[in-house]
Amino acid sequence: MLKIANQILDVNDDIDYAIMKKIAGEYPGCNVMSADERNALRNHQFALTVITKQASKMNKYPIADHDSTWLSNRYFDMTYQRLPEEAAGIAAYNIKTACAKFKIEPTKSVKSMAKTASSNIYFEKGNTLKSTNVVSMYDFSKLAQVDAIGDNYTQAQYAMPNAAHVKIACEYFEKNASKMPVETRHKYAAAIQRRSHELGLGVQKGAVNKYASDHYSPMVDAHLRARASLVEARPEMKSLYEKIGSVKKDYSPSQFAQLLHGIDKKAGLDRYYGSHLTNPFNATFASEPDPYAGFRYKSASRELLPDELKNAMTAYHSKIAEHFGSTMADELRREPVAIFDSLPRDAKEIIVGIIDGQL
Repeated sequence: MLKIANQILDVNDDIDYAIMKKIAGEYPGCNVMSADERNALRNHQFALTVITKQASKMNKYPIADHDSTWLSNRYFDMTYQRLPEEAAGIAAYNIKTACAKFKIEPTKSVKSMAKTASSNIYFEKGNTLKSTNVVSMYDFSKLAQVDAIGDNYTQAQYAMPNAAHVKIACEYFEKNASKMPVETRHKYAAAIQRRSHELGLGVQKGAVNKYASDHYSPMVDAHLRARASLVEARPEMKSLYEKIGSVKKDYSPSQFAQLLHGIDKKAGLDRYYGSHLTNPFNATFASEPDPYAGFRYKSASRELLPDELKNAMTAYHSKIAEHFGSTMADELRREPVAIFDSLPRDAKEIIVGIIDGQL
């Protein structure tokens, strides 16, 4: 059998439309993905991901939506003989699953070839890394191989071909994260989370989630203030820590944590991790979204939360109008959180004083 890479399998391989011409009349309005649309798909949006002998990756038979699934269903019917039996079984199973999702009748070959598959990955025979021996070949106690998983997602797919391997990786991380450099912890944990999502396992909790999460910690600003206090004698660095919190909205938590880590290293504060300072990843990530994200205000005496602010803008409307005018009072009552957040600090303190009965 020829290498899989040399085969015409799906619509992307069919550059002269030899197969397309045969099936076009069955569904005249079918949309064919552009190259950019196909390249934007994630691995799990294909029925088959082939890891080749050279450790490269090929995605075949897109199943991202109704039309791509319809095409893959028909192409598979005409090309499955060109695949190794195991690969055909994996592709057929995932195409059949997608057909059920999009209410498409699977072809006879899809029905007959479909086998149970834990993922869409097929390891080409003769590969330098065998799927059945992934865990034994990856000695997770060797940091260089942990780095490889964090730096190369294809290596992560090798190491975690199914749910059992993801569990092993999580257990290893729980035990050994403290021995890794902080940037390696993040990359390794992020690879676990990405692979877990790809396999439909959801978010991994515990230590993994502390180093790779989609949510900001509500204590980020407090951690920034702690850093600023350690560089009092260096105004430029202190100013940087004081300002960086305002750009959180422009970055994902992962991007922000990596940015903060770079600033810490520039300031020489990374040597304080674990003693005076929380490392930037633990400082940035939260396991769950902060219900008060963007709405928490700390005055000199206490913390003001959204519900209290909303109620106060109605209860103290007339008093607020005396200080800020009726237009501002009306705006605060209409959109209390957004308008309050836009005010300068001295105006916020006046409002807190009104709420507390001090003004």
